[in-house]
Amino acid sequence: MSNTFINADFPMYDGDKVPHLRISEGQVAPYVLLPGDPARVDLIGGLFDSYEIVGANREFKIGTGDFKGDSVSVCSTGIGGPSTEIAVLELLQLNAKCLLRIGGTAAIQEGIDCGDLIINTGSVRLGGSTNHYARPEYPALAHYAVVQALIEACKELGYRYHLGIGATTSSFYNGQGRSVSRHNYSENIIEEMQGLGVLNLEMESETILTLASLMGAYAGTLLVVHANRATNKWLVDYEESQLKLCKAALRAVQILIHKGDI
Repeated sequence: MSNTFINADFPMYDGDKVPHLRISEGQVAPYVLLPGDPARVDLIGGLFDSYEIVGANREFKIGTGDFKGDSVSVCSTGIGGPSTEIAVLELLQLNAKCLLRIGGTAAIQEGIDCGDLIINTGSVRLGGSTNHYARPEYPALAHYAVVQALIEACKELGYRYHLGIGATTSSFYNGQGRSVSRHNYSENIIEEMQGLGVLNLEMESETILTLASLMGAYAGTLLVVHANRATNKWLVDYEESQLKLCKAALRAVQILIHKGDI
């Protein structure tokens, strides 16, 4: 048994590696795409001119590469607020400055088709993790320059998109109205959010948006619709739509870098 110890408040491995991502400053670009699934870190890497996996630990997989002359990183967050909190804070510790959530979502309004893209301008904070950082009234907002770049990218590529507020939950089943127990405290969550004009449900965005705002970074959300709970449709094969999502996100990053807005 080893008797080697490091600082428990914010442990660093090998002197300069953050504890969960297990990478060092310089291995991450200032602009980072954040999918949930580690497999999508490899998927999006196929769009880069050059690309290297720089870290893989637990649910966190990180790739950094060159996309048409710009340095961009991709880091998986896992599912939900707690693992996303870890990824965001460690990336910011390594001097990332712009975080863009990319992933799947369930639409809850009719008229939004599976395969469409959603740009969330903000998120209802039902995820839980950020309650440790700010009171519930603190808004989870996307940065205006990131939103504008996402809109421009979708228009340029001819992708159908929807713009509006989403909701982040801390539960996939009961917390999104899928009753699997004898009592569901969130049984009417979809009807409530529909009534508020919320476009979609997912599990990570508010954590990213809130923490980025608090820490002086910039963030946004671009999601592809895998399901629509209003029409009760679930898209089985969504790899093509995921690639569309990734292309739009990378184009938005290019726009941000070249405009110099952030």
